[in-house]
Amino acid sequence: MKISSWTRHDHNTMPPAAKTVGNYVNSSLAKVEALKAGYDEAIMLAPNGLVAECTGENIFVVRNGVIITPPTSAGALEGITQNSVMTIARDLGYDIRVDNLARSDLYIADEIFACGTAAEVGSVRSVDERPIPCPGPITKAIASTYAKAVRGQLPQYAHWCELAK
Repeated sequence: MKISSWTRHDHNTMPPAAKTVGNYVNSSLAKVEALKAGYDEAIMLAPNGLVAECTGENIFVVRNGVIITPPTSAGALEGITQNSVMTIARDLGYDIRVDNLARSDLYIADEIFACGTAAEVGSVRSVDERPIPCPGPITKAIASTYAKAVRGQLPQYAHWCELAK
């Protein structure tokens, strides 16, 4: 991943939590920039320089056993997948927090993963050419549990699924 030169919208310009076409254009510009530079995805910063999210996924940083994901006040989109991942992390016994992340927090992370409806849970190998251990044990555990949960394979999460017959 790379930090995009495109920033997430300011709350007083266009609400980042709004699911509007304009918000998607902003993410599309960041994604195209990343792809043209040879990266798979971009990380978007808020106007104040704090980490907001990826172009279509929430981001999670693991440092010293604690999982941190940016708050909506930083421009992160609150979502079902993010909430599911946070629930799974807590159920697995991990300490998970919603807190601000600086760009430098990404560079010193023990693990980074992203989640989204289409992406599910995926590990991050590098940010701005700085390698990140990938996938780490926490990412593996959460990704494995999430994959089983959304496929109706875990009874404790069965209420999340409506299985087609």
